[in-house]
This record gives sequence, structure tokens and C-alpha cells, in this order.
Amino acid sequence: MDKVYRNLQKISGSFYVSLPKKWIDNYDLDKPVSTDNNKNTYSTLLIDIQSDGSLLISPKLVQREEELKDELILRSSPFVAREIVRNCLSGQTRVTVLSDKEISKGLRMEIRWFVNGLPNTEIIEEKRQRIVIQNFGYKKFPTKKLIQRLLYLIADMFDSLKEGAIEELNYSLSQLKKFYFILVTHIRTYLRTGLYVTEDNDFNPLEAMDYRMFCEKIQETGKILSDLRLNENVQEFFDKINRYFNDVMNAYLEKNLQLAHSSWLKKVKLVKEAKSLMAKLDPDDKDKIKDMIRIAKNCKDMSALI
Repeated sequence: MDKVYRNLQKISGSFYVSLPKKWIDNYDLDKPVSTDNNKNTYSTLLIDIQSDGSLLISPKLVQREEELKDELILRSSPFVAREIVRNCLSGQTRVTVLSDKEISKGLRMEIRWFVNGLPNTEIIEEKRQRIVIQNFGYKKFPTKKLIQRLLYLIADMFDSLKEGAIEELNYSLSQLKKFYFILVTHIRTYLRTGLYVTEDNDFNPLEAMDYRMFCEKIQETGKILSDLRLNENVQEFFDKINRYFNDVMNAYLEKNLQLAHSSWLKKVKLVKEAKSLMAKLDPDDKDKIKDMIRIAKNCKDMSALI
């Protein structure tokens, strides 16, 4: 990254600093955007004042507004997965599958398999009687929605592990990796260029770094859960870790600072309880508890970033 130094100048009571010509040319900022009273007006710049006193200067991104297509509702049927493919390839951006009863595991897996093969298409919501598919490309998924999706996937992994549904657990992990990659793409692009990849532009560089660290902890938790297996000796403590994660997730989704603070304090008590429990367990079960302590540490770190 190039570093340049400029002298601060004072003209008619106002302070100015010149910008590097190479940077101006690179972003085509040297062309007037309007002329008023024979005075040229040039591009608008975004100046972000950082907490450490530094300034981040970037071209102001004009977000392009696009009219979204209406949502297509499909009733659940043995052939609905093929209908999803046909409509998405025809340009439909959002497809919702509804069922009067719980969508069967077989049909759910078939829909996942077909959607996974479509370009820029993801399942963005999955409930017992409802599945929502969106063909958006990574630029169409708002960053904060990505974080929400990551949290819900971890919640699903906790449930799958308790139910012994290993296939579901592995599926959630694959989705977690995919959405985490999309999120990292968003944040790295913004931090390197100052430009927002998606249509939501309500976060600053400090928040972007917080998002990145927050989601790293989510991904680490997913990896731990994918390798963990439960038994009756560790089940009770696992349930407490699950509730701990749910508290942190709710604190983030609700922007509840009081819950975030109490969650941050909760780890110490859980670790103390874990150490007492490990004294009674065999080596394999001790390792399981140690993995749960790692999850608790991630939860504490996440609560600090809310």
C-alpha cells in the first residue's frame, strides 16, 4: 500500500490538503460532475473520522437502484426441486416453497442438492414448512443478513448435534463455509477500496473489522461443533453452552447491550463448572468439555463485539 505525505495548507481561514494525482486518476475523480456560475463541482468524497484520529477518504459510492422481481410461491410437491431450477434459470430472483405440513427430509435434501448446483443461488431461510431460495449473487446479499444467516446456521448445528443428525450437521457446516466466504469478500473489498460491495452501506471501517472478527468466532464455533459428539456424561453441560450461544445471538440480533454484557461475564462461571466436571470424567469426555470451553470463549469474544 502506497503512503504519501502532504502539507496542510490554510486558505481564507479554511484548511486544505492536496490528494495524490494517481489516486484521483484511478477513480476518475478529475471530471466535473456539474457547473454552477462558471465554477466546476467535482466528485463527492466520503471522509470517515476514525476513533484513533485518522481519516479514511474514499470515493462516494452511488448505489444503483434495481427493481426486484416479485416473489414466486411454489407449493411443495415431489417435483418442486425441478420447478425451482427452471424458474431460477429463467431469471426469477426469489422462490418460496410452502407446505401444509412439515417438508420431508428426503425432499429437503433434494431441494438442497439442486440449489447447490445453481450459480449464485442460496437457501436463505429454512423452516419446517417453508424454504426460501434466492438467486442473488454475492453482491445481492446485505452484509448484516449474512451475519444473521451465520448465527442461525450455528443454532441449527447445536440442534442437529443434540438430535444426532450428522448429515444435517455436515450440511449446515458446508453452508456456514459458503456464507462466511461471501461475507469475507464483502468486508475485504470495502477495507481495500473504501467501496461497498452490496447495497447496504451503513457500516464504517471499524464496524467492518468488528464484523470480520465476530464472524471468525462463528466459523470457529461451527468447526468445533462439526467434530463434537455427545453422550450422557457431557449432555447437560452442552445444553448450558447452547443456551450461552443463544443469549449471545439474541444480544446481537436485538442489539441488547445489557444481555451482551451479562453474557460476557458468564464465561467465568461456565469454565469453573467445566473444570469441576472434568475431574470426574475419562480422557475422551474431558476433551469434549474442553471443546465446549472453546465455544464458551468464542461466545465471550463475540459478546464483546456487540
